[in-house]
Amino acid sequence: MSEVESKVYFDDCMKFLLAYEDNEFDIAIVDPNYGINAPKMSMGHKPKNTSTSVKLRKGRLNNGAGKLKNRGLNTMDCSWDEEIPDHYYFDQLFRVSKHQIIWGGNYFDLPPTRCIICWDKCQPWDNFSQWEMAWTSFDMPAKMYRISNTGGNNKEEKIHSTQKPIALYDCLYRDFVLNKKIFDKSPSEIKVLDTHLGSGSNRISAQKAGVNFMGMEKVKQYYDSQEKRFKIHSMSHKLNFNG
Repeated sequence: MSEVESKVYFDDCMKFLLAYEDNEFDIAIVDPNYGINAPKMSMGHKPKNTSTSVKLRKGRLNNGAGKLKNRGLNTMDCSWDEEIPDHYYFDQLFRVSKHQIIWGGNYFDLPPTRCIICWDKCQPWDNFSQWEMAWTSFDMPAKMYRISNTGGNNKEEKIHSTQKPIALYDCLYRDFVLNKKIFDKSPSEIKVLDTHLGSGSNRISAQKAGVNFMGMEKVKQYYDSQEKRFKIHSMSHKLNFNG
């Protein structure tokens, strides 16, 4: 197995995008801010007028059932969700990558595509989205993945408010990144970009797939948490590979 790189940076992605050459990456797999202002979403209830986003998040979730009161939105920094990538971000993303998978594609002004991805989150609560869409640049049949997003079922600690399961990214790598019909090269020659690293699930799947990975995260809380998470998974991955 060839040595591959997994590099991440605590910084804003735009600085890095501007520094890369055209088609520097084989594929960008990204989960940008949707701009839906999650902390202030009332879920059918109007939260009290408060001065902090933490109180607004609690107003949103405390109006729900008991299990919702302790979810990540109550305790994690969600201020980033008030921002949405502009056209310049997408222009640069398309410039530096040959292909793209963009989560939340229904929130952005993107070209029509044949291959959309539907992630059925097996979500038991009606006041949260039942599924999520990803836009892709591929001329292929649409994909459907049914993978639970609840921590008890996927056995993953929640470190990010919009964290996606590693198993979901494993599917993306299996069906797209390691697909010889798309990339006729060895995994160690493939370069993946993630501009919004978040919990680092994408990074862990890239390591498992044996491809090169580059990621950026500008929220310190999430950058530090994913670093710790990645180190734990790296140790497990090495033990399984050498064993």
